[in-house]
Amino acid sequence: MVRAIKFWIITALIMAAFGSLAYATTLTISLDEPGLDLQSKAAASAKNAKVASEKKPEVKQVTVKVGRVGLVQVTCAIIYKSKSTKAGRYSKVGTDTPLAIVQDENGWYGVMMANGATGWILSKNVKLTGYELMAKKSDIAKIRENAAAAQLPKTGNWTDDLIRTAMQYSGVNYIYGGTDPNTGMDCSAFVRMIFSQYSIPLPRTAREQAEVGNTVPFDQLQPGDRLYFCCTNSYIDHCGIYAGNGYFVHCSSSKGVAVDSLTTSYGRNLIVAKRS
Repeated sequence: MVRAIKFWIITALIMAAFGSLAYATTLTISLDEPGLDLQSKAAASAKNAKVASEKKPEVKQVTVKVGRVGLVQVTCAIIYKSKSTKAGRYSKVGTDTPLAIVQDENGWYGVMMANGATGWILSKNVKLTGYELMAKKSDIAKIRENAAAAQLPKTGNWTDDLIRTAMQYSGVNYIYGGTDPNTGMDCSAFVRMIFSQYSIPLPRTAREQAEVGNTVPFDQLQPGDRLYFCCTNSYIDHCGIYAGNGYFVHCSSSKGVAVDSLTTSYGRNLIVAKRS
């Protein structure tokens, strides 16, 4: 049996439902309107039942696995903003607090936070359960967008609008040679499409785009600057748009349109930055 858990404050809501779901192996999280108590939900269900025969059947949305449920095993554990005990803190959690575990890296578990960001907790403080967490594909895109938006600087420049426009395509699939966001795009088509919406024409390929505009030193990057990388080849083979605070938006073969950090291998592969 599958039960839905509303994705607003993930730890609190999973905790509230966990006891009644001891027989389940899959939990579904979804973005929904908050603040509905059980009585109002029951009333809404009764109302919906009256008009069910008049409605067309809904199309079942595809869900994907996003992680597993973990239970805190210590009296007090810290969820950090990065994989370091010296990093900033998101929150403190106590014994048996359920967490949405979405990553496992070198002694740390990545925890999905309510705003879509990833917090980090020492894995020795958490025990993984047999529960898997599922979410609608459409909700995954919203989660990524919320997390990225929280990282963006607010400068009031037109480039803020450009970054927000780019983030509206979160979750679009990657297809090599693709140019249509409805079916899939590659990295250079994505960058070209975003800038075209602001009347800035760019060539089709990443190598050609890297020749256009003013070169920007890496220590002077600003939101809206175009980034070009040599990821798997000796020539420029990837590109994205700098979003601020060390993050950039791009369309990658592993994630589609998403946000990544320059503190990863992408930073080591960055070749040139251009400003239009």
